[in-house]
Amino acid sequence: MKKLILIALLVLFEISPCMAFQNYMLMTDYKLSNIKVSNENILTVEPMVNLKYYGQAMMLIPHNVGNTRLSFCKGKKRVNLCIRVKENETCIKRVNGVKLIPVDLPPELR
Repeated sequence: MKKLILIALLVLFEISPCMAFQNYMLMTDYKLSNIKVSNENILTVEPMVNLKYYGQAMMLIPHNVGNTRLSFCKGKKRVNLCIRVKENETCIKRVNGVKLIPVDLPPELR
């Protein structure tokens, strides 16, 4: 009986849809400030501080499928990014002076 229940649970987990959202690290040449996300249910932003990039990097963490906008100040310039989160990828419009690095992908797939 236990084996039957275990097999049924494994089949249910296999059938259920899996969503693997892709995280990104955003880096710039200037310090980031005044960071705003239009819909925090879809995307959250975590500023990163380390010795080399003090306040010049942040982690973009998607949570749900949908569209949102990310805006921040890079030095004195205001930057707006349109972000679309899909079930298997995150689409971000490229902006000059902003480097986007996918975090979850192995190097051979980048």
